[in-house]
Amino acid sequence: MGIELLRERMTKESYSLAERIGTQVTEVARAAGLLLRPLGNIIVLMPPLSTTATELRAMVRIVSQAITTVTKV
Repeated sequence: MGIELLRERMTKESYSLAERIGTQVTEVARAAGLLLRPLGNIIVLMPPLSTTATELRAMVRIVSQAITTVTKV
């Protein structure tokens, strides 16, 4: 799954690549125990097929918190 990080959802305004938002989000998530891959302003989450629903909820919580921390939403 890819999550595109936008400065403004309604206008689809992107962050500049120089801000390295994707990298910042992945670093915060990594500190919380979740490995993500940044591709510019897109973060990629690829859980194994054997991931449980409980584990997926934890992953989504970490991603959400990381995005909120970095973007101050």
